[in-house]
Amino acid sequence: MIKKNLVLTVLFLVIIGGVLPGCGGLRPTVFINEQYDFRFLEHVAVVPFDNLSNDQGAGNRATRLFISKILAERAFDVVEPGEVSRVLEKYSTVRTGQLTEEQIKEIGQELKVQGIILGTVTESSTVTSGGTTTSTITIIGRMVETENGTTIWSATNTAGGRGFWGTLFGTGGKSQSEATRNCVDGLIKTLIE
Repeated sequence: MIKKNLVLTVLFLVIIGGVLPGCGGLRPTVFINEQYDFRFLEHVAVVPFDNLSNDQGAGNRATRLFISKILAERAFDVVEPGEVSRVLEKYSTVRTGQLTEEQIKEIGQELKVQGIILGTVTESSTVTSGGTTTSTITIIGRMVETENGTTIWSATNTAGGRGFWGTLFGTGGKSQSEATRNCVDGLIKTLIE
């Protein structure tokens, strides 16, 4: 009788574990301009991501991971970050998300790119509770085409947390680095798949 109850309990947990993450997990929010032909998009520049969180290194960390993942996917040719920084020095905006349509066109011409990717880390936090650590990050990414200065892709993704099994068994969640990598991976999948 005890073995039967144990088997039923384990089976129940496996079924619940397979169902709950699909129901409760956050999926990226995505916009894709269906009038734009992405086949003509070959060269892009990734502008350093803005950081609205209290985690001082979150914007730089997300930018570097985003560039690395785009290069690994071989989706686009990416302008070297140093070249992007050199061109951006001309514009004294506090946040790169505040670039105007005209500035985006000028940057596109100077860097010879068809698209500029901008991003913002809106949340990057690590919470320790009961001996376990949980990290969460939210990134908003968007691509603006440089001919007209219009947004052709935008997505918001959140990653991290403890998840179902971590909550059930009291184990820790992902590290900040893992959460950032998962968040970036989720964003890029909405762009290139």
